[in-house]
Amino acid sequence: MKLDNYTTASTARVKSDKNVAREKFAELRKTAEKKLNSSKSYRSKANLNGITVSFWGNSGHQFEFWTLNWNEASAAKDPDASIFSAYGVDGIQPSAFYCPETNESVFFNTEYYGQCKSWALGMAAAVLEQKHETHSIHGACVDVGGRGVIIVAPTGTGKTTQAFKLMELPKGRIVGDDWVYIDHNEGDRLGYLVGRQPEKSLYMRTETQKDKEWLRDTFDQSRCENVVVRKAACEFTEGETGCQLTKGTCVFNRGYDWCYFAFGNSRALVPREKIFGPGKVANEAQVKLLVLLRRDETSPPEVRLDADRAIEVLRKGEFMIRPGAGPKELWGKMGNEPWYNPYLLRLDHARQESFFRRMISKFQVT
Repeated sequence: MKLDNYTTASTARVKSDKNVAREKFAELRKTAEKKLNSSKSYRSKANLNGITVSFWGNSGHQFEFWTLNWNEASAAKDPDASIFSAYGVDGIQPSAFYCPETNESVFFNTEYYGQCKSWALGMAAAVLEQKHETHSIHGACVDVGGRGVIIVAPTGTGKTTQAFKLMELPKGRIVGDDWVYIDHNEGDRLGYLVGRQPEKSLYMRTETQKDKEWLRDTFDQSRCENVVVRKAACEFTEGETGCQLTKGTCVFNRGYDWCYFAFGNSRALVPREKIFGPGKVANEAQVKLLVLLRRDETSPPEVRLDADRAIEVLRKGEFMIRPGAGPKELWGKMGNEPWYNPYLLRLDHARQESFFRRMISKFQVT
């Protein structure tokens, strides 16, 4: 069979400015619109937990992932946020710009879907947090027999892997692997918090397949991004036929035409029900447990945190930068991702602390 894979020129997030003044942004948007009006382009509106985010771009790949990823919003509804994505603009380096005043973003010369997706979430979060008391969390959410577990961690730490371990339990069901919405107004009415996510599909790192061989068939049937299809492009070849990662025979020498773990930021867009079937999918979960996930060789396996200590860890957001989570020159170094959420375009520390503290203290999420 043939792999449905698209290779983007930029395989990770591009340089960005998340605080562009309205006047400057208007010029950037004008440049993008000129390109979009002069080339084949695509439009769509997505519904992110009731917030409408519009997309206008000329990358067929980006548009395809966008429409497969989100629930569609009414075409008649005015957008709360907008993305303009122009590819093939001469004289501009791959870059992204956000205007807080208008809640709009412009992308230039990048077809990589991950940053487009994360900024859509970030723009929706700006509206939800400020106007609807809804907390946007960068985390996976699983329902296990009626108990919702939220796993919060920086990019590339293993949220999806840990969520799968819970999902594989007899009563485990996946809500989402990357983003959770919690409406605190609803929580006050119900007496407990409910976690929901806006995505129809899981935008999964395909390196997950290294430890879960059965995912190869699932990824083979999914839309993929930046999967390595040539042995010469793999950085983990050992000798003539070995693999540094598995300590076994190279995938290409085993007769396969592509490797899902040769690049740490290759992705597959997988409908949630394609993992373990429709019965293992939940649209919401009553939140009972909050897990802050770390990935290092020195920390103890488990530490119980009270609200103050959890807030301290979240605010600092210290983590090891993994491939795809930043510029390549920073991979393997320590960085900081406040609240373990790089998607927040309007970072309000006081609001984040209030949301997490209420979750732990008022709603007894352990």
